[in-house]
This record gives sequence, structure tokens and C-alpha cells, in this order.
Amino acid sequence: MAACFWIIPVGASPDEVATAIRVCEESRLPCEVTPVGAIRTRLATDAPGAAVLHGGTPTRLLIDAQRWLADANVPTLILLAQLTEELETILLDRGTNDVLALPVSNRRLGGRLRSLARQAAPPDDLPDEIQVDGNITLSPGSRTVYVGQSPLALTKSEFDLLLTVALRRGSVVSSQELAWALGQDTFSTRALQTHASRIRRKLRSAGAPDVLTSVRGIGYRLNE
Repeated sequence: MAACFWIIPVGASPDEVATAIRVCEESRLPCEVTPVGAIRTRLATDAPGAAVLHGGTPTRLLIDAQRWLADANVPTLILLAQLTEELETILLDRGTNDVLALPVSNRRLGGRLRSLARQAAPPDDLPDEIQVDGNITLSPGSRTVYVGQSPLALTKSEFDLLLTVALRRGSVVSSQELAWALGQDTFSTRALQTHASRIRRKLRSAGAPDVLTSVRGIGYRLNE
């Protein structure tokens, strides 16, 4: 069974929350409603399989909640009634896994929730360590990237993207394959570029080389 989803209302109406619960149940995804004010306390001792931030408008409280979940590497879907391209890019750049504009059909919401559940599922049959280069090591079991001896903070989507490319050393991983690895049926070029840019920026800040190379029109490979 999938780990429990937190449905976190941040301006959503009771009817909208009830619909999200019903869609989770129809998708056989256990869920519970978690007040936004309880997130930080609960994350200190427990973490959900994934979270749905259900908001009407992009408030400061919603942005704070998104940051807390991203810092805890919780796969997150944000639902917003007032969604612009700029705001979507900002949320993805901050580590959100998926963003949907409201209103949204139950069928589409169910597909995105199941996709989020796949992202939360633990990987199987992976090596204990993957040496990306002389200074960068991936540990799939603990989902940690090390630069030298220091851990590097990556979101779940960032780690999954880097891991997928590292496992295919010497090959180009297509954008579609990366979308599947990140638990999506499809993934926009902009979203992949956002995740890749964040990985590069974090590696540079840690004094590590840029190990991701974009292959125009195809996908990404390791820069060797």
C-alpha cells in the first residue's frame, strides 16, 4: 500500500478538500487532512508519502508550507486557482514536483496523484553507491548526494533526475524517460530544465563540477 498522503488545505473550500479526498480514495491512495499549522511539528517526527497543498490563491502561508515540505524531501503537488507561468516556474524551481491550475477534472487530478505516489515509491535493486566523478557520490539507499564527504541537499525530483542519468552512464536519457523516472507520464522541457539548473547550481555552490549535459531535443547525459 502507498504511504499516506497529506491533503493540506490553504484556502481551499471544504467541498474542494472533500473532492481531493474522494479522488485519493478512488485511486486507492490512503490520505488524511493535515492542517497547515501542524506541518512543521509533524515533519519533525513523521513524513507523509506525498503531500497536496490545496490553495485558492498563492498566499505567503502556502509558500512557507511548500518550503517546509521541499526541505523535508516530501513529493508535493500544488493546486492553485490563480496560476501564472511565472508562478509555476518559481514553484518548480523551489522543489515542487507538480503544479496544477484549478479547476481540474477528477480524472486529471487522479492521474497526477498516482504519478506523485510513484515518485514516492522506494527504488529497487540499486547499487549501494554510484561514483559520478572523483568528487561526487550518489547513495541511492539513503537518497543522498555527497560532494567529497559533505552531503548535498537535493529535492526528491532533483535526486531522481541525477540518479537516472548516472545509472545510464555513457548514454543520453530522453526527456520522456526522465519524465517516467520522476513519476510523470509527460514532463515539460521547461520543468526538466528547471530541475537540471537547480542541480547544476547546487553542485557549483559545493565546489563540484557540472556533471549534467543537455542534448538539445533529446534529453540529458553525464558530462564525462
